[in-house]
Amino acid sequence: MRLYCWIGLVLACAGNGGDDDAGVDARVLDAAEGDTLIGDPDASDGSSDAGDADLPADAGSERTCVGVTADPSGTDAIEDANGRATAVVSDREECRRSYTLATTATLRDGRPDNPRILIEQPGWPTTRTGHDMFDALHALALDEVRECSVAEIRDFAFNDGDPVSCGAGGCFETGRLWNYVWTRDTAYAVDLGLAAMDPTRARNSLEFKLSERRSGGDLQVVQDTGSGGSYPVSTDRVSWAMGAWTLLQYLDGAERDAFAARALEALSNTLEHDRTIAFDPSDGLYRGEQSFLDWREQSYPEWTATDVVHLGMSKSLSTNLLHFNAMQVASRLADEAGDTTRRDRYRGWADALSSAIVDELWLEDSGLFSTFSTTTLDPSATRRFDLLGSALAVILGVADAAQAARILESYPHYGPSAPVHWPQQQQTRIYHNRGEWPFVSAYWLRAAARADNDAVADRVTAALMRGAAINLSNMENFEAASGAPWFDDGAFSGPVVNSQRQLWSVAGYLAMVHGTIFGLNGRPEGLAVTPYLTAGMRNAMFGNTDRLVLNDFPWKGRTITVVLNLPATGGSGGSYGVTERRLNGVAFTGEVVPEAMLETENRIDVFFGALSAGRALTERTDDDWRDVFQPRTPRITGVSEVAGDLRLAIDRNGETDAVEFFVYRDGVRIASDLADSTTQYVDTSADTSASPCYSVEACFVSSGNCSQHAPPNCWWGAGAARITSFPASSFTNVGGTGSTNHGRFHYEAWGDAGHRLEVSSFTPATSGEYLFQAVYGNGAGGVDTGITCAVKRLYVEEAGSIVGEGALIMPHLGEWSRWGDSNFVSVALEAGRTYRVVIETHEDYVNMSSFAHFETYVNTGGRSGEFNRVNIAELKTLYRP
Repeated sequence: MRLYCWIGLVLACAGNGGDDDAGVDARVLDAAEGDTLIGDPDASDGSSDAGDADLPADAGSERTCVGVTADPSGTDAIEDANGRATAVVSDREECRRSYTLATTATLRDGRPDNPRILIEQPGWPTTRTGHDMFDALHALALDEVRECSVAEIRDFAFNDGDPVSCGAGGCFETGRLWNYVWTRDTAYAVDLGLAAMDPTRARNSLEFKLSERRSGGDLQVVQDTGSGGSYPVSTDRVSWAMGAWTLLQYLDGAERDAFAARALEALSNTLEHDRTIAFDPSDGLYRGEQSFLDWREQSYPEWTATDVVHLGMSKSLSTNLLHFNAMQVASRLADEAGDTTRRDRYRGWADALSSAIVDELWLEDSGLFSTFSTTTLDPSATRRFDLLGSALAVILGVADAAQAARILESYPHYGPSAPVHWPQQQQTRIYHNRGEWPFVSAYWLRAAARADNDAVADRVTAALMRGAAINLSNMENFEAASGAPWFDDGAFSGPVVNSQRQLWSVAGYLAMVHGTIFGLNGRPEGLAVTPYLTAGMRNAMFGNTDRLVLNDFPWKGRTITVVLNLPATGGSGGSYGVTERRLNGVAFTGEVVPEAMLETENRIDVFFGALSAGRALTERTDDDWRDVFQPRTPRITGVSEVAGDLRLAIDRNGETDAVEFFVYRDGVRIASDLADSTTQYVDTSADTSASPCYSVEACFVSSGNCSQHAPPNCWWGAGAARITSFPASSFTNVGGTGSTNHGRFHYEAWGDAGHRLEVSSFTPATSGEYLFQAVYGNGAGGVDTGITCAVKRLYVEEAGSIVGEGALIMPHLGEWSRWGDSNFVSVALEAGRTYRVVIETHEDYVNMSSFAHFETYVNTGGRSGEFNRVNIAELKTLYRP
């Protein structure tokens, strides 16, 4: 077992801060006699408490601030198995302190400087909590906000690595090792904490991720380079709405109006586009890779690593929640603009999507939402879970109160915090797999506050402090069990990449302090003041003071000082309810301060009452690897008809530990707890005249952790009789040149504007659902990056009337000589009727190369021009009655 300093142990672990910092400064006043005020002796802190008093003038600063009375002994250190971090405070009595942070841990890449000197800057918030390390780490986060603030950005894939302007006032780069502006990173970081710290820079960063078409018009949010050529394999660009909505609560006047109008235009166009390309009306969910967990081998089954079309057919919890949120934001913005048509349209979409997420992905037996369904032919929700999706389900209100409570209690924790997905994958390097990510932990903390789970809140608060302190920086990630920035495990060592001052980690730390503990969050109706304080925090972290202070929080040109007047120590669990809030000495009702009530400088006092009931969390350890890892992914190696039944051959794929097998047919579990010795399963209830598709998972007998699902294997009739093939040589073409390059006949240089391929006559023998699938080649980029996933419109018509249509998605395969299968377009057809099938280039079916944002991109589809070409060698129809 490893040693961690959790909140309940932090004082014991911290030790003594040394003689220099022991005791109370002689000039700090007794809190019972009034506030400790530091700074200009003639200035006021904005409160009306008669008991307030100032320190002498030589305490010095640019303005008065509120301090605390506390003995800081024992609050200057955090220690775990990786090392011991210490904080030394200089100028303790000043409004602007300096801190020296040092660590005995081995720093990743030998950075940053050790010790690290931090100086609180005028115009930025400060905390005074009586806990030296807490205050120092807040200063560290703000210092790293400034380090991530740049006038221009650069990335080797854009503009040949030369700088790119990001607007007057600059923008945020993503981290020390990640110097560009990415959509999801920026959106989450702005939402978590950066909107308040620098609204102009946050706006520039978000607007940098908006783009019109190269030809002009159709402003949308861009999807960055990614798996298989990006969009629509990945569709989480709608995360942009998270940051945009939060930013709007920190903008004012004409600037807010302009950004709101631009956000509504971009989100409306993006939502309408995604409705055409990514939405599946059969279950009401959106297709597309998970948000953030976008490295295939890390979180998807290994059989998708080089066949990423399945990621584009998967339906993930996190990405669907982001679509839901984007619809809600667009609806609110439309309402503000007086556009009732779009308001009602997007509100209706959001309500339906929320229901679909619960219906399709909630797993009652687990008390959690599934992280995804893997692919079209296996629509079952996997028994896999991710922390970001779980947190967002709670925060966005898609989980009801009972579900939210179960999610917080059920998601497994091991190591300092919770891993970003569960369970972990065998034989996979550390990054997302076996990873703790501070920004996701910050969302998990936000969810814990919403669902009032004090155990999770205490755990995550300690983890966020630990990670920043031990490493002297808000790191990108950690190995989940040890909390180390690098963990030696042979071929699986990692995290593979780990950047200092990672933007969303920095923002996540601020979210913990400003948004959760002090509870300051902008809302349309004003500034919400909803602090979340647990008994664990009060007793262990803040047990040596009677108040916590956040000075100079900025909001719409005003400064807010929040004073949390703490209850007595004691109690063994739960969180404290708020009994009273005062603005500038006057009590107010509700949890939101209307903007009109605020002065230029303000003080808000919060008082607490009784504790709620304590909550629990699920704890796992890595003492037995099967408690943390999943089994290897099994396979169904064949499906055959035997005496009117269907027999599945099951291969355990090298797994040597005891497992049980579960069989799924067309997304429904039909067999459970099959013995470890199982090598075949006979489906006696199968309709052999249909085309059932099967998958199987394996679960450890010892821990219950389940594998990824096997690639689906279907019964298409004897001799695959229900699959009909049309070779490209039978197509009628517009555009391209017939070629046998790469081993198959196709039309080369095909896919530009106006190009079409046509099967002029198809007469099905039987009525039912037909899945149309292309055999294609796309060597425009690697399977792991790019912007040129081929996207084409396929439609089926009878006598000039369209009876069905959809997007054909054909991701990168790495080289043109490789052939793969596209996704499916489903159309209901009637027997005996003659249909025409057309694949065409269409202005609504585009990839990211169509957008001006990528005009400086150095690879295919960038500065060389829009690229949506693809080689199609065959069109298949797969009949499913």
